[in-house]
Amino acid sequence: MPSNALTDQIELVRQQLTSIDAQLVRSGGSAQGLEDLKGAVDNLRTSVWAILTASRTGNYPGFISRFRLRRAIDILKHIIADLEAEGGGKLLPEHSEMQIMMQQVAERIGRARAS
Repeated sequence: MPSNALTDQIELVRQQLTSIDAQLVRSGGSAQGLEDLKGAVDNLRTSVWAILTASRTGNYPGFISRFRLRRAIDILKHIIADLEAEGGGKLLPEHSEMQIMMQQVAERIGRARAS
Protein backbone atom coordinates (compact mmCIF):
# COMPACT_ATOMS: atom_id res chain seq x y z
CA MET A 1 0.00 0.00 0.00
CA PRO A 2 1.52 3.34 -1.00
CA SER A 3 2.28 5.86 1.71
CA ASN A 4 0.06 8.94 2.04
CA ALA A 5 2.77 11.14 0.49
CA LEU A 6 3.03 8.85 -2.53
CA THR A 7 -0.75 8.60 -2.80
CA ASP A 8 -0.97 12.40 -2.73
CA GLN A 9 1.70 12.72 -5.42
CA ILE A 10 -0.05 10.16 -7.61
CA GLU A 11 -3.31 12.09 -7.30
CA LEU A 12 -1.54 15.37 -8.12
CA VAL A 13 0.09 13.89 -11.22
CA ARG A 14 -3.24 12.44 -12.34
CA GLN A 15 -4.88 15.86 -11.95
CA GLN A 16 -2.06 17.58 -13.83
CA LEU A 17 -2.21 15.10 -16.70
CA THR A 18 -5.97 15.55 -16.93
CA SER A 19 -5.49 19.32 -17.04
CA ILE A 20 -2.78 19.06 -19.73
CA ASP A 21 -5.00 16.77 -21.77
CA ALA A 22 -7.86 19.28 -21.64
CA GLN A 23 -5.54 22.13 -22.65
CA LEU A 24 -4.22 20.11 -25.59
CA VAL A 25 -7.74 19.43 -26.81
CA ARG A 26 -8.54 23.16 -26.63
CA SER A 27 -5.29 24.27 -28.30
CA GLY A 28 -5.83 22.21 -31.44
CA GLY A 29 -2.16 22.65 -32.35
CA SER A 30 1.15 21.24 -31.39
CA ALA A 31 2.41 22.53 -28.08
CA GLN A 32 6.10 23.01 -27.37
CA GLY A 33 7.59 20.29 -25.20
CA LEU A 34 5.12 17.56 -26.12
CA GLU A 35 7.88 15.15 -27.15
CA ASP A 36 9.52 15.56 -23.74
CA LEU A 37 6.18 15.07 -22.00
CA LYS A 38 5.46 11.98 -24.10
CA GLY A 39 8.82 10.49 -23.17
CA ALA A 40 8.31 11.17 -19.47
CA VAL A 41 4.78 9.73 -19.49
CA ASP A 42 5.91 6.67 -21.48
CA ASN A 43 8.76 6.09 -19.06
CA LEU A 44 6.46 6.43 -16.04
CA ARG A 45 3.86 4.15 -17.62
CA THR A 46 6.46 1.48 -18.33
CA SER A 47 7.89 1.71 -14.82
CA VAL A 48 4.45 1.49 -13.21
CA TRP A 49 3.64 -1.53 -15.39
CA ALA A 50 6.88 -3.22 -14.30
CA ILE A 51 6.25 -2.57 -10.62
CA LEU A 52 2.67 -3.83 -10.82
CA THR A 53 3.77 -6.94 -12.70
CA ALA A 54 6.69 -7.59 -10.37
CA SER A 55 4.51 -7.23 -7.29
CA ARG A 56 2.55 -10.24 -8.51
CA THR A 57 5.62 -12.46 -8.81
CA GLY A 58 7.49 -14.37 -6.16
CA ASN A 59 10.81 -12.80 -7.15
CA TYR A 60 10.25 -9.03 -7.15
CA PRO A 61 13.96 -8.01 -7.02
CA GLY A 62 14.84 -10.41 -9.83
CA PHE A 63 11.98 -9.19 -12.01
CA ILE A 64 12.92 -5.54 -11.51
CA SER A 65 16.58 -6.28 -12.29
CA ARG A 66 15.66 -8.05 -15.52
CA PHE A 67 13.27 -5.23 -16.42
CA ARG A 68 15.99 -2.61 -15.95
CA LEU A 69 18.42 -4.67 -18.00
CA ARG A 70 15.92 -4.99 -20.87
CA ARG A 71 15.32 -1.22 -20.79
CA ALA A 72 19.07 -0.54 -20.76
CA ILE A 73 19.64 -2.91 -23.68
CA ASP A 74 16.88 -1.22 -25.67
CA ILE A 75 18.30 2.24 -24.95
CA LEU A 76 21.82 1.10 -25.90
CA LYS A 77 20.53 -0.22 -29.23
CA HIS A 78 19.09 3.23 -29.95
CA ILE A 79 22.33 4.94 -28.93
CA ILE A 80 24.32 2.67 -31.25
CA ALA A 81 21.92 3.40 -34.09
CA ASP A 82 22.23 7.16 -33.43
CA LEU A 83 26.01 6.98 -33.45
CA GLU A 84 26.02 5.00 -36.70
CA ALA A 85 23.49 7.33 -38.34
CA GLU A 86 25.60 10.33 -37.41
CA GLY A 87 28.59 8.69 -39.04
CA GLY A 88 30.66 9.00 -35.89
CA GLY A 89 29.73 12.67 -35.70
CA LYS A 90 30.15 15.09 -32.84
CA LEU A 91 30.45 13.46 -29.45
CA LEU A 92 28.74 14.94 -26.43
CA PRO A 93 30.08 15.01 -22.85
CA GLU A 94 27.51 12.36 -21.97
CA HIS A 95 29.19 9.94 -24.40
CA SER A 96 32.37 9.99 -22.31
CA GLU A 97 30.42 9.57 -19.08
CA MET A 98 28.49 6.67 -20.59
CA GLN A 99 31.72 5.05 -21.79
CA ILE A 100 33.15 5.17 -18.26
CA MET A 101 29.94 3.71 -16.81
CA MET A 102 29.88 0.98 -19.48
CA GLN A 103 33.47 0.01 -18.61
CA GLN A 104 32.47 -0.27 -14.94
CA VAL A 105 29.46 -2.39 -15.84
CA ALA A 106 31.60 -4.66 -18.03
CA GLU A 107 34.12 -5.12 -15.21
CA ARG A 108 31.41 -5.98 -12.67
CA ILE A 109 29.71 -8.41 -15.04
CA GLY A 110 33.10 -10.05 -15.64
CA ARG A 111 33.72 -10.41 -11.89
CA ALA A 112 30.22 -11.79 -11.31
CA ARG A 113 30.65 -14.27 -14.15
CA ALA A 114 34.02 -15.42 -12.75
CA SER A 115 32.66 -16.07 -9.25
